[in-house]
Amino acid sequence: MPCNQLSALQAAVSRHCPEKVTHTAFDFLTLYRTETVTDPVLVVYEPRIYIVVQGQKILHLHDQPLPYGEGQYLISTLDLPVSGQITHASAQTPYLALCISFSSSEMEQLLWESQSAISRQARKQALRKETGSPITAMGVSQITDELLDALLRLVGLLDREGGQTFLAQLYKKELLYLFLHGQQGHVLQETAHGKSDLSHINRAISHIRRHFQERFEISTLVKIAGMGQSSFYKRFGELTGMTPVQYRTKLRLQEARRLMVHEEMKAASAGFQVGYDSPSQFSRDYRKTFGRPPQADLRCIRSMGVETYKQQHEDVWF
Repeated sequence: MPCNQLSALQAAVSRHCPEKVTHTAFDFLTLYRTETVTDPVLVVYEPRIYIVVQGQKILHLHDQPLPYGEGQYLISTLDLPVSGQITHASAQTPYLALCISFSSSEMEQLLWESQSAISRQARKQALRKETGSPITAMGVSQITDELLDALLRLVGLLDREGGQTFLAQLYKKELLYLFLHGQQGHVLQETAHGKSDLSHINRAISHIRRHFQERFEISTLVKIAGMGQSSFYKRFGELTGMTPVQYRTKLRLQEARRLMVHEEMKAASAGFQVGYDSPSQFSRDYRKTFGRPPQADLRCIRSMGVETYKQQHEDVWF
């Protein structure tokens, strides 16, 4: 990877991202910046392509760590609840990243236009080795010279006056084409097929996200996905790195923490609000995820001020 191109991209992202999060003139492109490391924050990574141009972060997919940093990109093809933490950032060398959103219809159109067909077997065996990921719906890869050149041209459009949307869309298509033919092309290709396992699992995930606070039989998800029971649980685990119950638990904990920190709800009430019957179970799950039991975590946050905590640790994720 040419150092001068990476340095130019770092300078361009830094110039156009003075705040924690900058939504650019192009609706598919978001820039991120922070000058401090953060506590672990529970977030849901939506289907996106995330590129780190400076600094480093680490995601925890249930119990599996997935670090990535400068010169690497991450592709997420499902809504995945992860614990994320910025681990390398300073005022002199801030964490800088950009995010490119995409839709399944865009990938389908691109596949049709380019007549691309990534061999399933050829990519499936190599995918985990190449991406360093314990799951198949999210992986990390190195930025290639071609990707770096296209990213630099895309961000460079932000320096030009007037609407550059047409060119931005062309550059986005070029980037998606390169990602499609990169290490994680097989996974991206599955997002374009409505009958793929990923598509079936996504239906179940959508149901969990809408109803995570409610009580429902997990077996209901098998019917929603339209898969056999054994196949559903196997593929759910392979794609997300967790069981459906663990997935639901992550969403419950994220919402409970939001209620406690930003709506001043007591820990026990927040636990019940999101679906917990047992305060002790809520406390155990909370501590495992955030490193401190609910009350201790809340005291720590309030001691530094909720707004200060939000600005330092949360804003860069949302």
